[in-house]
Amino acid sequence: MKCKVFIYVMTLFFLLAGFSILNAGGTDEEVSAEAQKTVQSGGDSTMTVDKVDSAAVTEQISPSDKIIAYYFHGDRRCATCKKLEAYSTEAVQTGFDGQLKSGAIEWHVVNIDEEPNKHFIDDYKLYTKSVIVSHVVDGKETEWKNLEKIWELVGNKDEFMKYVQTEITGYLEKK
Repeated sequence: MKCKVFIYVMTLFFLLAGFSILNAGGTDEEVSAEAQKTVQSGGDSTMTVDKVDSAAVTEQISPSDKIIAYYFHGDRRCATCKKLEAYSTEAVQTGFDGQLKSGAIEWHVVNIDEEPNKHFIDDYKLYTKSVIVSHVVDGKETEWKNLEKIWELVGNKDEFMKYVQTEITGYLEKK
């Protein structure tokens, strides 16, 4: 129990330090260009991640059974926040290439500081940069999970990617 409390306190400490000290900034255009880099997923296929707004996300939700994974960020982004996005993107693209192509999984990078996306803060009780996995059936969200351990694992890329892929796989197995 003491270990969990210690990890929680340290996570909060690093979050606060990241917001106040590590603001490596970058313009939204630089961040967007970074996010749109492609990740080679074996073979000769590549997927590109685009920044989307909620209207585009809503249009893409069709009446079917699918998993939607999101990375939520704001305008101010430190180096760690950018790493969270890069690792999450790579985990989804390399682990679920076929499901992304078939539409069984969708991946969205969303800036919650943009007005049309602010509702996600309340929808998912967001308080920092987050990866959310959502199960959608017939166009309605049936359950979702905030992958909070990404902050603990950002220093270990292999464990980070394994965690994200395992959580998404768990949702796929429920389908």
